[in-house]
Amino acid sequence: MKTRTLFVALGLLAAAVTLHAEDAKAPDTFKAQVDTTKGKFTIEVTRAWAPNGADRFYTLAKSGYFKDIAFFRVVPGFMCQFGIPADPAESALWKEATIVDDPVTQSNTRGMVSYATSGLHTLA
Repeated sequence: MKTRTLFVALGLLAAAVTLHAEDAKAPDTFKAQVDTTKGKFTIEVTRAWAPNGADRFYTLAKSGYFKDIAFFRVVPGFMCQFGIPADPAESALWKEATIVDDPVTQSNTRGMVSYATSGLHTLA
């Protein structure tokens, strides 16, 4: 299967978790493989771009949060969205564990990954 590396621009993130233990500190760079029904791809995270956002992604990935999560919105040639767990109780817990926006240091260009937001400091 073809593997594609995506460089993560988590430029809108910081930590302020209220319902979960503090996010683990992520390595300076790390990779997360995503296995889908259409193949595999790899997300490469550079912590310096958004340290707290990278820490949150690292914590979620290590906890198994993304296991069996579907891509629920796909706009061909533009973007896809994933990250809502099937278990409503788990989804509700993380929805309340918002994080504060980091300064933007990268652009959302082709191949970048970022968090969805519904306003200032609403990233979950």
